[in-house]
Amino acid sequence: MKLPAYPVATIDPHFSIWSRADRLNADDTYLWCGIRKRIEGTVSVDGEDYCFLGAGKGKVIYQVSAKIRPYVSVYTFENNKIRLTLSTYSPFTFKDLQLFSLPVSFFDTEVTVLDGNEHSIEVKFTAFDELCYSKKKKQITKYTDIFEGRRFVKMGCTNQTPLRDSGDTFAPDWGYYAFMGGECSVCKQGIEAKSGALCSDNLSFTTVIGYDDVYSIEYFGEKLKGLWTEKFKSIDEGMKYCLDNRAEILAELEKQESVILEDSAKFGADYQNILCAAARQVLAAHKLVRNGKGQLLYMSKECHSNGCINTVDVSYPAMPMFLIYTPELVKAMLVGIIEFANMPLWTADFAPHDIGRYPIANGQVYALNVHNHLLPHSYTYRKVYKSNRFGMYLPQFQMPVEECGNMLLLSYAYYRVSDDKAFLEENLPILRKWADYLKNKGIILDNQLCTDDFAGHSKKNVNLAIKSVMGLAAFGRISELLGNLDEHTAVAKSYAKELVDACGTGKGALPFSVDKKNSWSLKYNLVWDILFDFNIFDKELYKAESEKYRVELNTYGTPLDYRRTFTKTDWMLWAACLDETKENISLFSKCICDYLADTKDRNCFSDWIETKEPKQSGFDHRTVQAGLWMPVLFDKFGKY
Repeated sequence: MKLPAYPVATIDPHFSIWSRADRLNADDTYLWCGIRKRIEGTVSVDGEDYCFLGAGKGKVIYQVSAKIRPYVSVYTFENNKIRLTLSTYSPFTFKDLQLFSLPVSFFDTEVTVLDGNEHSIEVKFTAFDELCYSKKKKQITKYTDIFEGRRFVKMGCTNQTPLRDSGDTFAPDWGYYAFMGGECSVCKQGIEAKSGALCSDNLSFTTVIGYDDVYSIEYFGEKLKGLWTEKFKSIDEGMKYCLDNRAEILAELEKQESVILEDSAKFGADYQNILCAAARQVLAAHKLVRNGKGQLLYMSKECHSNGCINTVDVSYPAMPMFLIYTPELVKAMLVGIIEFANMPLWTADFAPHDIGRYPIANGQVYALNVHNHLLPHSYTYRKVYKSNRFGMYLPQFQMPVEECGNMLLLSYAYYRVSDDKAFLEENLPILRKWADYLKNKGIILDNQLCTDDFAGHSKKNVNLAIKSVMGLAAFGRISELLGNLDEHTAVAKSYAKELVDACGTGKGALPFSVDKKNSWSLKYNLVWDILFDFNIFDKELYKAESEKYRVELNTYGTPLDYRRTFTKTDWMLWAACLDETKENISLFSKCICDYLADTKDRNCFSDWIETKEPKQSGFDHRTVQAGLWMPVLFDKFGKY
């Protein structure tokens, strides 16, 4: 499988390192957003160095293959003397969330002698000083030490100010990077780990690289450490644990991989490949912490978009993968939004868009008017949650229907896979407020901002209206579960009929907007009508929509709507689930695989791509690619 970028060390938004070349040794390694962060790997054979990772000096060893699995990448290199296999992975084990959140990545190497002779072999990894800062060089402190018999080496900026900066495409200048495993030492470039021996058969070497960010998230003024610190007192202890338990961790990852591959097998090899390409990117776009109340917070970063943290319309498309494998993390996406929405500042009847700008979660920054006279003199984005002046937000940039529908559907979907009725009971008042907002707004919507306004705002958006209907239906089910007589289900059915009648397309595909009869768009929000057996829309609509998507199909996918030729990969796979024949899942999966193979862009797996040429329209390294698991979620609910 060919990819535009290959994972090297994928941990979290501040330490997600990728190779942006077809071979690992053809270019330097980079943070997901394109800032150079060099990690180099060399193998020395009888004193002659060969580079296998990064654009190091000396000769390069030929890369034979790259096998990308969901959680493990295996790269193979050869010359006439040796074969070197490099495996990279992080301990993303869902059964142990403290370990899952540990910011450590493995580099496993195995060298096999091919010519039958004895050779002096040494494998070395070097992490450069630039890992410690964003773009401007800073003074670095480096040292070696020993933890319970394991030698390690560590480096970081001499002056540390954790959580000082926030935003999108930047790297932190706080925290400490470390190697453990093999002979670890300080070097001119940074820090290194190596191992070697005289060998005529095989040499195996494992080192781990860790990143201790000291503090991970600022949450309504409280500085939170990564969840991993509940299990490990230091990054040194965490790295030693990984080395001591490498076989068990790798076995668990392979078990998780087998589940993904088995779950996706019925949808074909192309579909399996795109899940393999997406999995680690999705997990590395999050940070897992716990707030002072003991609640888990799974904080997404809206990568290559605006840097927002815990964005609702990022959590919404991401939920399928997490609903399937670890629903506890879906709840952890909801907690922060609900807490902020219950604060005195948030007087709106609709749900917030976000709770800050990564890694600062101190209140929604989206739609803030920083020049508004209502803002206090002392205002900074770090103090949003302390204000009581909702008027500092620009109303035209809010996303009321979008986020109300998202939060209602996220909450009900979480219940459906967890049976956690207590969560619904606890949050019933605010869920009802959001449902009432949708009910009062009606179905012929005004010019509201929504998550798909890449081609501009639109009035009377049909797909957004469908989300409103689905949100109302979800709240109707929530009310019934809690023993309440409720009108929201009846309203949802009434609004659905009103919408279809207003569109005037009979049993055919619905238009993009109510007043543009010949327009069209992907109606991905319809998936919940099937998945949760709401049975609100006529089943003939799903068939008509699916046929329309095939008619409009281009080389790399079906456009998001009639206005432009770009699409969203996550929404394509949601829309494909409307087709009970599964034909669209196969067609769309092949289109996305072809894009990954053909694109000249060298970024991570983009979810916003052109459909007539293999180009990225924007966005990459985004958690929304977890939405590619929607066909698997359908299968888990018995829909295939």
